[in-house]
Amino acid sequence: MARVQMVVFEINGTEFAIEAATVHGIIRANRVTIQEVPGTLGNMEGMINWREKVRYVFNLRKKLKLENQVINDETKIMMVQTNERIVGCLVDEVTDIVVFNSEEIEAAPSFIQDAESKFIIGIGKVEERLIVMLDMDHLLTGAEINGLALENLQNYVPA
Repeated sequence: MARVQMVVFEINGTEFAIEAATVHGIIRANRVTIQEVPGTLGNMEGMINWREKVRYVFNLRKKLKLENQVINDETKIMMVQTNERIVGCLVDEVTDIVVFNSEEIEAAPSFIQDAESKFIIGIGKVEERLIVMLDMDHLLTGAEINGLALENLQNYVPA
Protein backbone atom coordinates (compact mmCIF):
# COMPACT_ATOMS: atom_id res chain seq x y z
CA MET A 1 0.00 0.00 0.00
CA ALA A 2 1.62 3.25 -1.20
CA ARG A 3 1.36 6.32 1.00
CA VAL A 4 1.99 9.92 0.03
CA GLN A 5 2.21 12.97 2.31
CA MET A 6 0.57 16.09 0.87
CA VAL A 7 0.30 19.74 1.91
CA VAL A 8 -3.32 20.88 1.57
CA PHE A 9 -4.20 24.47 0.70
CA GLU A 10 -7.29 26.42 -0.31
CA ILE A 11 -7.98 28.62 -3.28
CA ASN A 12 -11.45 30.09 -3.77
CA GLY A 13 -12.96 27.60 -1.30
CA THR A 14 -11.58 24.53 -3.11
CA GLU A 15 -8.99 22.30 -1.46
CA PHE A 16 -5.86 21.41 -3.41
CA ALA A 17 -2.78 19.41 -2.43
CA ILE A 18 0.83 19.01 -3.53
CA GLU A 19 3.49 16.59 -2.34
CA ALA A 20 4.92 17.74 0.98
CA ALA A 21 8.46 16.96 -0.18
CA THR A 22 8.21 19.79 -2.74
CA VAL A 23 7.32 22.44 -0.12
CA HIS A 24 10.35 24.34 1.22
CA GLY A 25 8.53 26.95 3.28
CA ILE A 26 5.34 28.90 3.89
CA ILE A 27 5.29 32.69 4.25
CA ARG A 28 2.52 35.10 5.19
CA ALA A 29 2.11 37.14 2.00
CA ASN A 30 1.44 40.38 3.90
CA ARG A 31 4.84 40.13 5.63
CA VAL A 32 6.93 40.39 2.47
CA THR A 33 7.05 42.84 -0.39
CA ILE A 34 6.08 41.28 -3.70
CA GLN A 35 7.76 43.43 -6.31
CA GLU A 36 6.24 43.50 -9.79
CA VAL A 37 8.35 42.43 -12.75
CA PRO A 38 7.33 44.31 -15.92
CA GLY A 39 6.60 42.29 -19.05
CA THR A 40 6.10 38.92 -17.36
CA LEU A 41 3.44 36.24 -17.68
CA GLY A 42 -0.12 36.97 -16.55
CA ASN A 43 -0.01 34.49 -13.68
CA MET A 44 3.25 35.81 -12.30
CA GLU A 45 2.64 38.07 -9.31
CA GLY A 46 6.22 39.32 -8.97
CA MET A 47 9.38 38.54 -7.03
CA ILE A 48 10.47 38.43 -3.41
CA ASN A 49 13.73 38.19 -1.50
CA TRP A 50 13.54 34.81 0.27
CA ARG A 51 16.54 33.52 2.21
CA GLU A 52 18.80 36.00 0.42
CA LYS A 53 17.73 34.83 -3.06
CA VAL A 54 15.37 36.34 -5.62
CA ARG A 55 12.34 34.05 -5.97
CA TYR A 56 9.48 34.52 -8.41
CA VAL A 57 5.91 34.31 -7.10
CA PHE A 58 3.08 32.88 -9.20
CA ASN A 59 -0.61 33.47 -8.48
CA LEU A 60 -2.26 30.04 -8.55
CA ARG A 61 -5.72 31.67 -8.72
CA LYS A 62 -4.79 33.12 -12.10
CA LYS A 63 -3.09 29.94 -13.28
CA LEU A 64 -6.18 27.89 -12.38
CA LYS A 65 -8.44 30.53 -14.01
CA LEU A 66 -10.21 31.37 -10.73
CA GLU A 67 -11.48 34.77 -9.65
CA ASN A 68 -8.66 36.99 -8.39
CA GLN A 69 -8.64 38.24 -4.80
CA VAL A 70 -6.74 40.91 -2.89
CA ILE A 71 -3.93 39.64 -0.63
CA ASN A 72 -5.19 39.56 2.97
CA ASP A 73 -4.00 38.37 6.42
CA GLU A 74 -4.66 34.71 5.54
CA THR A 75 -2.94 34.70 2.13
CA LYS A 76 0.20 32.58 2.03
CA ILE A 77 3.13 32.07 -0.29
CA MET A 78 4.16 28.42 -0.48
CA MET A 79 7.79 28.09 -1.54
CA VAL A 80 7.87 24.99 -3.73
CA GLN A 81 10.34 23.04 -5.84
CA THR A 82 9.15 22.81 -9.43
CA ASN A 83 11.11 22.02 -12.56
CA GLU A 84 14.38 22.20 -10.59
CA ARG A 85 13.68 25.72 -9.26
CA ILE A 86 12.18 27.06 -6.06
CA VAL A 87 9.32 29.48 -6.68
CA GLY A 88 6.54 31.00 -4.60
CA CYS A 89 2.89 30.10 -5.13
CA LEU A 90 0.26 32.51 -3.84
CA VAL A 91 -2.66 30.65 -2.18
CA ASP A 92 -5.56 31.69 0.07
CA GLU A 93 -4.56 29.51 3.02
CA VAL A 94 -2.45 26.45 3.86
CA THR A 95 -4.73 24.24 5.93
CA ASP A 96 -3.39 20.76 6.50
CA ILE A 97 -0.86 18.00 5.97
CA VAL A 98 -2.51 14.72 4.98
CA VAL A 99 -1.06 11.27 4.38
CA PHE A 100 -3.06 9.50 1.67
CA ASN A 101 -3.14 5.74 1.16
CA SER A 102 -3.48 4.57 -2.45
CA GLU A 103 -7.12 3.56 -1.91
CA GLU A 104 -7.94 7.15 -0.86
CA ILE A 105 -6.84 8.53 -4.25
CA GLU A 106 -8.89 8.40 -7.44
CA ALA A 107 -7.21 9.06 -10.76
CA ALA A 108 -8.14 12.31 -12.45
CA PRO A 109 -11.07 11.72 -14.81
CA SER A 110 -10.19 11.57 -18.50
CA PHE A 111 -12.28 14.64 -19.37
CA ILE A 112 -9.91 16.87 -17.36
CA GLN A 113 -6.69 15.28 -18.54
CA ASP A 114 -6.27 17.39 -21.66
CA ALA A 115 -3.10 19.38 -22.29
CA GLU A 116 -4.42 22.38 -20.34
CA SER A 117 -5.12 20.46 -17.13
CA LYS A 118 -2.71 17.54 -17.04
CA PHE A 119 -1.41 18.99 -13.77
CA ILE A 120 -4.40 17.42 -11.97
CA ILE A 121 -3.11 13.98 -10.97
CA GLY A 122 -5.97 12.75 -8.84
CA ILE A 123 -8.65 13.40 -6.25
CA GLY A 124 -7.87 12.61 -2.63
CA LYS A 125 -10.71 11.57 -0.34
CA VAL A 126 -10.57 12.31 3.39
CA GLU A 127 -13.90 11.55 5.05
CA GLU A 128 -16.31 13.92 3.23
CA ARG A 129 -13.55 16.13 1.79
CA LEU A 130 -12.48 15.95 -1.84
CA ILE A 131 -9.00 17.35 -2.44
CA VAL A 132 -7.66 18.07 -5.93
CA MET A 133 -4.10 16.72 -6.14
CA LEU A 134 -1.71 18.75 -8.30
CA ASP A 135 1.63 17.99 -9.93
CA MET A 136 3.71 21.16 -9.57
CA ASP A 137 6.04 20.24 -12.44
CA HIS A 138 3.05 20.27 -14.80
CA LEU A 139 1.16 23.14 -13.14
CA LEU A 140 4.00 25.60 -13.68
CA THR A 141 5.66 24.44 -16.86
CA GLY A 142 9.37 24.37 -17.47
CA ALA A 143 8.88 27.04 -20.12
CA GLU A 144 7.25 29.37 -17.57
CA ILE A 145 9.90 28.78 -14.92
CA ASN A 146 13.03 28.50 -17.06
CA GLY A 147 11.94 31.31 -19.37
CA LEU A 148 12.17 33.77 -16.49
CA ALA A 149 15.92 33.59 -16.09
CA LEU A 150 16.59 33.36 -19.83
CA GLU A 151 14.37 36.34 -20.75
CA ASN A 152 15.84 38.49 -18.00
CA LEU A 153 19.39 37.59 -19.02
CA GLN A 154 18.71 38.29 -22.72
CA ASN A 155 17.22 41.70 -21.88
CA TYR A 156 20.13 42.67 -19.63
CA VAL A 157 22.48 45.29 -21.03
CA PRO A 158 25.48 46.02 -18.79
CA ALA A 159 26.23 49.70 -18.12
